[in-house]
This record gives sequence, C-alpha cells and structure tokens, in this order.
Amino acid sequence: MPNSFKLTLNLEAEFFFQQGLRRNNVQKFEAAIASFDKALKCKPDYPEALFQKGFALGSLGRHKDAIACFDETLKLRTDDCWVWHNRAIALGKLERHLDALNSFERAIEFNPNAATAWHNRGLTLCDLGLYEKAIASFERTLKLQADAYWAWNNRGNALRQLKRYEEALNSYDRAIEFFVNNVLAWHNRGVTLNEWGRYHKAIASFDRALTIQPNHHKALLNRGLSWEKLGYYEDAMENYNQAAELQPNDPVVWYSKARCYASQNNIAAAIENLQQAINLSPETYLPIVANNSDFDRIRSDQRFQALIQEQKY
Repeated sequence: MPNSFKLTLNLEAEFFFQQGLRRNNVQKFEAAIASFDKALKCKPDYPEALFQKGFALGSLGRHKDAIACFDETLKLRTDDCWVWHNRAIALGKLERHLDALNSFERAIEFNPNAATAWHNRGLTLCDLGLYEKAIASFERTLKLQADAYWAWNNRGNALRQLKRYEEALNSYDRAIEFFVNNVLAWHNRGVTLNEWGRYHKAIASFDRALTIQPNHHKALLNRGLSWEKLGYYEDAMENYNQAAELQPNDPVVWYSKARCYASQNNIAAAIENLQQAINLSPETYLPIVANNSDFDRIRSDQRFQALIQEQKY
C-alpha cells in the first residue's frame, strides 16, 4: 500500500473517530457506532475506536456486543486498565459476576491506583454476597480517594448487609460529610436505622432525603414503614399513598399498604391491596401472602382464604 494512501486512510479514520467521540459525548450512541465503524473500516487495528464503540454499545444495553468489542481491543492493547474495567461492567450487566470480578482484577493489575476499579470491584463482590471482601475493596478506594462519597455510601450498604449497623451509619455519615445533599446516603441511613429498630431517628433521615428529593418514592415508602412500626398507621398510610402515586407499578407499595391495613384489622382494604401486589408480582407475593406472619391477624377470615385459593388456580 503506498504511503500516501495509507496516510489518507489514517486521516479519514481519525476524522470518523473524532466524530464518534463527539457523538458519544452527547449520547448519540447509534450515530457514534456508525462513525466508529467507518473509522475501523479505514483502520481495523484502531484500539481507541474499538474501545469507544464498546462503550457506545454498552450504553445502548448491548452488553454482549460491547464485550466482543472490548475483547478485540484487548488483542491490540492487553494492558489497558480501562478496557478491562469496562469489560467487567458489561459482564456485570449480564450477571456474569465471577467473570466481571476476574476482569476487575486484571484492571487493577495494570493500574493498582484506579480508585474506580476498586470501587466497582466492591460492587461486584456485593452482587456475589461477599460483603467482607467488598468492604475491603471500598476501603482501597477510600485510601486512594478519601472524599469518594459514593464509596462511603456503598461501604455502608455492605456493612448493613452484615448487620453491623453502627459502622454502617458511620460510613453513611462520612458520605454525607463529603456531599451533604447525598440523597442515597440519607435514605440508606434511614433504612439502616429502621432495621436497627431506631424508628424515630430513621424518620429524621428520611425527612432529610425528602427535603433534597421530594419525589423519592423509596424514602416515602420506608418512612411509612417507620411510622407503621411505631403504630402511627394514618401517618404510615399517608406515606404509602404518596409512594403509590409516584410509582403505581411498585408491588412493594401495595404490599406495604395491605400489611398496614391488616394491622388495623381492615380486611377488605388489606385484601384489595394484596391483590394489587400479587397482580404485579405473583411469583414474589403469593408465597409471602400465604406464609407471612404479617397477615396472621386476618388469615382465618374467609375473604383472605378465598384470595389464597383463587391464586392457586
């Protein structure tokens, strides 16, 4: 191939690559892929174009195609931390968590100071239920970036899974220290306090979350649970109703309303809301309704029994 022709192809490849980057930056991912394909037609061994194409594919939810792109990139650039990292993200989206963990390990091997890789490795370990190891991974992130509020938040989540509630609260507090309007940390702090039985303090945390984001339906839902646990059923129902307005297709909302009505012996309303939860997620809520002690108070009622029998056929 004459040098002048090769130079022309390289210049065209660069033009289409830069066009693709601009399209990626404004989230025009289909158009970006078209640009990267043109770049790769001019220059097949173009790792940057392959990587960015993989990013665009992943952004469109085409994770298998993204992984194939990243694998092609790694044939040209084996030691690139961020290719291994993004490959791991795509594998995680496909719930191939062990493969994702291996890919994060390779990313960290090539860049031990990649705080984001340590953090996302921690999330994968959480997906695998390996919470102690996840905590260690989040702590590696925090050694590299002490103000990484997202890592403090997820460290708190892992500690909560281990029922180490006081440590979890301390971790959420550090997240809030570095980002005071961190709605996730305020919400997760409230969830932890609920699980620990500190319902009044949980309400205060949910209040802060809702001050930041008034339409945070999970904060409304969990604040309702706090009020329900304290026996303030009207306050609980007010929160559940607001959550239902925001997310009418969330079966947890309808189940929570049913449980609250059952606690007040309002059988008709409990059954009506149970039916909604079952309709939205029968595989989850039918077994729960059949066996959960939340409904022991109304279990012998003929209407409740009819609901259970009706769902069996």
